Amino acid sequence: RMNHFNVSHCILYYQQNPYKLNMEILFTTPRWTLNLILLTLVVRIQLGAASSEIQSLTSLSSTNRTLETDWTLESATVQIPNSDITLTTRLFNGQYPGPTLRLKAGDELQVHFTNQLEDQGRPYVHNEMSAPDETNLHFHGLHVSGELPSDDVTYVIQPGDSFDYVTVLPDNHLGGTHWMHPHRHGSTSLQVGGGAFSLIVVEDEEGFVPDQVKNAKEVLFLAHQLHPEEMQQASQQSSDGLWSMSGGTAIDIDEELVTVNGQLNPTITAHAGEWMRFRILWAAWQENTLDLHFDGCEMKLLAKDGVYIHDFPRSITATRIAQGGRADVMVRCPNASSRYSIQATEQQQVVATIHISDDPPQSSDDLEEWTPTYPEYLTDLRTTSVSEGCACQTELDDDTINGQLFEYDTYLHETYLNAVVEREVFAQGHSYHQHVYPFQLISGFFDNTGYIKEGDWHDTIIGEGVVRYQPNVFTGKVMIHCHILEHEDEGMMTMEYVHPISNDNPGTCSCGARPSVPIALIVGISVGAVVCLMVVGFFVKKKFYSADKN
Repeated sequence: RMNHFNVSHCILYYQQNPYKLNMEILFTTPRWTLNLILLTLVVRIQLGAASSEIQSLTSLSSTNRTLETDWTLESATVQIPNSDITLTTRLFNGQYPGPTLRLKAGDELQVHFTNQLEDQGRPYVHNEMSAPDETNLHFHGLHVSGELPSDDVTYVIQPGDSFDYVTVLPDNHLGGTHWMHPHRHGSTSLQVGGGAFSLIVVEDEEGFVPDQVKNAKEVLFLAHQLHPEEMQQASQQSSDGLWSMSGGTAIDIDEELVTVNGQLNPTITAHAGEWMRFRILWAAWQENTLDLHFDGCEMKLLAKDGVYIHDFPRSITATRIAQGGRADVMVRCPNASSRYSIQATEQQQVVATIHISDDPPQSSDDLEEWTPTYPEYLTDLRTTSVSEGCACQTELDDDTINGQLFEYDTYLHETYLNAVVEREVFAQGHSYHQHVYPFQLISGFFDNTGYIKEGDWHDTIIGEGVVRYQPNVFTGKVMIHCHILEHEDEGMMTMEYVHPISNDNPGTCSCGARPSVPIALIVGISVGAVVCLMVVGFFVKKKFYSADKN
């Protein structure tokens, strides 16, 4: 392949993928081309920071406990910095990524959302990639209601229509890193894969985190999975005529790319010895976790999926972020006038570079140990007894959950307020995601890197193990699905339901799929039918008795 590379394409390829300069290429690339490549790499090392600095994201913050914003999903054409790639796609407010929303506990989020896409006349087909121009919103990771006007992803907004989302964060909502993206069943992968997503930051309460964390340089690190070949297939399966990509002459179209803040391999400038807080989002819709390794720098895990870990600072050598997951990581690099690569090992790509300035190193202490005080909805459940009948199994396999494709009128499991709920999850090769309530890892899932441990909280996880959560605020539907969004679009999604309780109805749990019709109504209809049959039988019997008598 290298023997036929245009020189400019070749240079661009190795600017974006310097780790691929290997011995095979040394022996197969003409010497004059190789010299140009090496010269370009030297220039990039010396001058690249100024030309490819990570871009700042538009930010919207709440005031007086309210964040009100106008929001659109619209077609847009964007050029990917540090590349020759141009995308025509669907984006929030025409931006890649969309604006960042910054909230506080107790805030009300009001999103006046308009679907500005043109209707291509591509209808919804159940459990197939379809309806490319229909949409909605999901507040991924927020501990908020799953019912309208809040985070109800069963609601559909047609092209040209609008909806006013209103969702209220509980007063005890923990500070953390979350995100927002479309979630129309059938077109989620096309829209998220195309770049429609935004970060949501719930700010920490004053004095909650240690000063070392509070005062650290904040780096918003929105990693997006850009997979041209898979996007072409998703577009074709949806009969979509909007999404397209041009350029990309220096990449393989069948390769997965990772953009950061909408760029390829941006540079992050920092001082030697200073602590940085990386808020990392893996906005992914296909296979592959985000295993980030900060070459030559210290990495201390702070939080996962918007929940602080209980044993900070936890030393790690890499993240293992599931599709849709997040991680907050404290990073410190030692040497001035140096460059450190941030590598995504699954994708074999340098996704960003840390440039340490020439300034004298900053003196910074090692991070002190800290255990957060958790709100009630994050009560430690490791030693708590599971409520009677509330331990169920959930298996993701073959585009189904527990052998069933998604249906809008069916709940997989049912529970009730304040129950201690346990789920034995089988999600090998799938990214298990739960809305409304994060869950605590009780057993299984764990690896030998230290990134995943018993007692951690997640809303997205890969593998097999036991999790628990306690629904104590919101009743109604809780969506469950695979966050490999192609699988979700094709039916690997279901719902749980949390029932309210009262003195007359203390609550019960059930496992297994049931119609999403209230139990009382089902019982009432059944009893009514039995009574009706008895009455009919009585009169029929009486009629025949009278006939025999005559």
